[in-house]
Amino acid sequence: MAPVLEARNIWKAYRPRDWVLRGIDLTINTSDFVVIVGPNGSGKTTFLKIVSGLLRPSKGDIKICGHKPWSIEAKKCRGVVMHWSFLYDELTVAENLSFYATLSGIQKYAPYRDKIVHTLGLNKRLHQLVAWLSFGWRKRTDLARSLLGEPKLLILDEPLTGLDPDASTRLLESLRDYVDKGGAILAATPKGEEELLKSATRVYELANGKLIESRT
Repeated sequence: MAPVLEARNIWKAYRPRDWVLRGIDLTINTSDFVVIVGPNGSGKTTFLKIVSGLLRPSKGDIKICGHKPWSIEAKKCRGVVMHWSFLYDELTVAENLSFYATLSGIQKYAPYRDKIVHTLGLNKRLHQLVAWLSFGWRKRTDLARSLLGEPKLLILDEPLTGLDPDASTRLLESLRDYVDKGGAILAATPKGEEELLKSATRVYELANGKLIESRT
C-alpha cells in the first residue's frame, strides 16, 4: 500500500535563492499522527500548502495517496483545515456541510445525524450563519467539513489556536478517534501544545527550512 503522503527533497523559494524549505523528506502512512513545530515564518504553512496542492514546490517530488497534490485523486484523498476558513459566511453551518458533502460525492447527507457534528458540539449551531460564529466555532465547523468523505489524510494548520479548553479537548478526541480508525494526520503548530504532542506518533521541528525529528 502506498503511503498517504510521500515527500522527497522538497525545496521552496518565493524569490531566487531565498529558500523557505530546504530538502524536506517526509513519509506518512495510515494511523500516523505527525506534528510539525516551528515559529511563525519557519515555513510550516508553506509546506502544508504544498501538501494541500495550493502551492507547487520549486524542486522535489510529492505525492498524496500516490498522486500529485493538485490532482483530483489527491483532493479526494485528503481533508484540509488551514488557519483561514473555507466556509461561506452567507450560509448556515448545516448548509455549508451539505454543500461540501455534495462536492465529496455524498448524495444523502444529514448534518444532524453526523457523529462528528455531535462530537464537536455543532448540533446546536447547525442553523446559525457562519458569519455569526466565533473563531473557535468556525474552526470546529471547518474540521467537520474536512472529514466529509472520510479522507485518508487530514492536514491541519494550527489546529488548537483560538480554541477554549473544552473545544481543544473535543477536537483532540475526534482526531485520536480518526487516527485509530486508520486515518493519518499532518498538523503544524508554532507553540508545541503538550496535549497535541502527546497525541502525536512523531514530532518534528522545522528550522532553517529543514525537518528535524524531535521524538518517535
